[in-house]
Amino acid sequence: MAEQVQRQIIVVNHVSVPTIRWRDTFMHAADVVETLPTAHPADDILASLQLLSRHGLPGLVVADDRGEVVGCISSIDLLRAVVPQYFLDDPSLTHVIDEGHADRVATALAGTRVREVLTQLPRRIPRVGPQATVIELAELMVRRECPFALVEREGGGVLGVVTANRLLGLLATAAEGAS
Repeated sequence: MAEQVQRQIIVVNHVSVPTIRWRDTFMHAADVVETLPTAHPADDILASLQLLSRHGLPGLVVADDRGEVVGCISSIDLLRAVVPQYFLDDPSLTHVIDEGHADRVATALAGTRVREVLTQLPRRIPRVGPQATVIELAELMVRRECPFALVEREGGGVLGVVTANRLLGLLATAAEGAS
């Protein structure tokens, strides 16, 4: 099942970005796109958890049989799927369970499909055009509480994704260049 989860959105125009000072140039979504593994709605959720943790990913894009993006699942969404609702309703209960119970909570996800977690989410993946600026991307990610945004081609289709980590790296580089 893990091999099913390792499909990737194809990036048509991936650009390697050198050190860029923000004040000297406008960077756009098309300049900073990257690939992010995708999951299929029928994939096993545990395989998705393993993929995220193994590669330190912020989330997965979920695409259907036609390759159309139907949503996204962030690492927080996956944690939400692991934590039973009664802990969210009464956080004091988390102090009285042992590790054996915590392990059973995680194994309770066995057999759960990505579509089951996806349908519980209130939002869809943020989408931008290739000319969206870095600050537009950052604002959208913050407002939507999603650690990545889908970048679509002008004529339709997917160019790739921009992650919050990518934006933070660019900010750090810009700050270093300014000092």
